[in-house]
Amino acid sequence: MVDLNAPVWGTLSAAGNDADKWLRRLLEEPDNFRDNMDILAEDLSHQLSYYSATAYVLPYLAALCPKLSTEDKVYLIAQMGAAIAAEAEQPLEPGSEAYREFQEGLEGLRRETEPLVTGPAAAALLPGSGELGQMFALGALAILGDRQHARQLYYASGSCWEEAPAACSCGWNDETLPLSEELDCAEPASIKDWDGKSLTEEAVWFQGLLSLAEDEMITPTLPILYGTGVCPECGKRESFWAWMERF
Repeated sequence: MVDLNAPVWGTLSAAGNDADKWLRRLLEEPDNFRDNMDILAEDLSHQLSYYSATAYVLPYLAALCPKLSTEDKVYLIAQMGAAIAAEAEQPLEPGSEAYREFQEGLEGLRRETEPLVTGPAAAALLPGSGELGQMFALGALAILGDRQHARQLYYASGSCWEEAPAACSCGWNDETLPLSEELDCAEPASIKDWDGKSLTEEAVWFQGLLSLAEDEMITPTLPILYGTGVCPECGKRESFWAWMERF
């Protein structure tokens, strides 16, 4: 991790341009963890944009996470998911300092997130957790799964996951396809039940985690999102995720 007194911190972007200040407070004021975490996470994910400070903050959060209670670990992951997912829009250049910092932090957070997801913590904490459980599942997807998928789901939250954009390479597109209805242009995936341990199939464990959180908003969309889009104009078949990304 890069020292907080290093000159680079003065060049990094965040919504409020003071991510280093809130990171210091987070590290120095354990009694105000959640308040400071809220502000730092918002500073790094405002309007679902990627900010360069995120890469440099992540190693500090990865180092802090093992010192937190299980409940606060869940909170940190839930709050930081959007900032991490945003990197998928313009991936960092491999070999750059920012890339190394981002990967260092991401790997550290993976070590903390995986046992939370596959161990007893999720089953104990997520039922009845409401929005926190939903956001933890999205944060876990950003950390353990495909960041592009997580990014698309954060954008879809603007419509409460009721609709999503789609576009075929032939030029056909629709910016408001309903995600919880039967669609002529989509073949839904059949998603198996999760055993609570395996992270091999993203659709399976992500749906299982949402189910633990008693989610009723994102879960109904998953068969379409992980399914196949069939273009109503040219007939081309490809993943629905690819349709969303192309749009």
